[in-house]
Amino acid sequence: MSSIVDDRLNKLKDKVIFPLKIKFDKNKLLKESSLVRYNAINEKNLERYRRLGFIGKNDSISYDVEDKNWFNNQKDWKISSKVEDNPNTESYRLHEMFKDVLEVDNLEPRFLTQKRGTNAHYHIDGETKCAINFLVRGGQTPISFKNVGNFFYDVALINTHHLHSVPEQKGNDRVLFKLRINQMTYDNAKEKLIAKNL
Repeated sequence: MSSIVDDRLNKLKDKVIFPLKIKFDKNKLLKESSLVRYNAINEKNLERYRRLGFIGKNDSISYDVEDKNWFNNQKDWKISSKVEDNPNTESYRLHEMFKDVLEVDNLEPRFLTQKRGTNAHYHIDGETKCAINFLVRGGQTPISFKNVGNFFYDVALINTHHLHSVPEQKGNDRVLFKLRINQMTYDNAKEKLIAKNL
């Protein structure tokens, strides 16, 4: 019975998270994350950010959230301004590498933060079909997929169209570097990453 349950859990896990075997410089990314502006991800701010140019008009940042009241008022889960295109940065290196691997023009790189002692409620990342998340700081807390489970990772392809959350952040504030994939599904992106042995 146990192996049947394990097989089912592995199949569910394979549909939501795919850990990647890639080295990246967390210290460089952490330094780069301090050079950008952050604003809370919430309903009223998203439209204002577009109007003010904080989020580009063509950026696909939107969220479908179970707890609308929390999303309308939360201030501790934040997204960065556009990351500078500087060839000397780790964020640029990773963005260029994954654009090549996935054969796309732009992955809209951003940093995200979550304050220690807070949580990001269950949500779907709007128009973003999937994403590659690099955990820069705050690995003490897993990502949780509704009806699947909790998973720890350093870098992984995430199915952002499955309800997911981050439980209460323990230790340090959480910092992620995120490459948003709008041009293909999680399964298509996963195939390309497997083909490149990542």
